[in-house]
Amino acid sequence: MTSDYHVIMADADRLDEVGPLFRGMVEHHRAVTGDQWPVRDAEQAWQRRRRQYTAWLAGGRSWLLLADASAGGQPAAGYAMVRLTEPGPTWDLGATMGELESLAVAEQARGQGVGTMLMDASRDLLRAHGASFWSVGVVEVNTDAVRLYERAGFQPFYRQLLGPL
Repeated sequence: MTSDYHVIMADADRLDEVGPLFRGMVEHHRAVTGDQWPVRDAEQAWQRRRRQYTAWLAGGRSWLLLADASAGGQPAAGYAMVRLTEPGPTWDLGATMGELESLAVAEQARGQGVGTMLMDASRDLLRAHGASFWSVGVVEVNTDAVRLYERAGFQPFYRQLLGPL
């Protein structure tokens, strides 16, 4: 039940709490993609992502949202990293747009509305900073995530194709 959690805005001092959630997301990607795509070691991926998050948060156009347990003293049940970006030249999407860069929910908290709660808070934050549109990237075979994003109003827009060289 989402009433067990509340969303807070956090700074880079709380990034260590995000590590287990991010590593879990990497392992989830490994599970849903199987042998189709190479996935980095979860710790190696986290170290790379942590450096990005630190830089983004220092830039003032990114925010870290945590789903904290209302009872306190428990690790975050999920997180979202959102950013403001400049839209491309073709589409009239406003002066700035939002990006739901990452969304991860702890396995034991999935299906309890935590992801929806984080997306709602992310949407409100991006709107408050002038964004009228937002984007999210998702691995196509991650059908649960695709359904979650579609329920939040996301629709297919670009299709990015990937192939080995």
